[in-house]
Amino acid sequence: MKKFNTYQSKPNSRSNFSRSIILFLLTLVIFFNSASFSFANRSETIRWMRHAAHLSQTGKNEEALKIFLKITHKEPNNYYAYNNLGMVYSQIKENEKALNAYQKSLSINPSFPMTLNNIGALHMTMGNYNKAEIFLKKALSLFGSFHLVSTNLGELYLKQNRYSEAMTYLKKSLKDMPVFPPTHKLLGELHLAEGRKDEAEKEFSIFKKLKLKSK
Repeated sequence: MKKFNTYQSKPNSRSNFSRSIILFLLTLVIFFNSASFSFANRSETIRWMRHAAHLSQTGKNEEALKIFLKITHKEPNNYYAYNNLGMVYSQIKENEKALNAYQKSLSINPSFPMTLNNIGALHMTMGNYNKAEIFLKKALSLFGSFHLVSTNLGELYLKQNRYSEAMTYLKKSLKDMPVFPPTHKLLGELHLAEGRKDEAEKEFSIFKKLKLKSK
């Protein structure tokens, strides 16, 4: 796989972490507002889901795992919990366990865009590009304005030197969410790969400014 010079020395870990935080928050928002979920102890579940998400975001993944495992044991049809369980496993590089958790989530709800995106992103990380594309495309077909999916598709195609497709999805992501830093960084890498140094520097500059604002 062709290597590209990037704006930051450790772009993947930082961008993946920021994406994970956003995914946790989005998942919780969906969970809080879902009228279809009616657990017997819903308020308690929400409280523990929120607490576990916060633990993972602050690096306390082992504690978060215990909570999500407890929730999935208590509520075996809670695909939100399986999704977040998979995210924590992914954070600590337990990829097979993450895949199993995501697959369990999808066995309960095959059309949950959040998990489809997450499992697609994980397959991309593992080098399973064909599987990644299938899951990410399905996620986007169900949630057309899901900018995280478009960004992941752009990254997937960039990794494979499929530059035209990468450009299409990165532009779509910015149309849906113009201020998402990882997309600007990836677009900069794409411009750099195709020899457009000025355009690349422009995107890297935007990326840097957005990251500073988010601190």
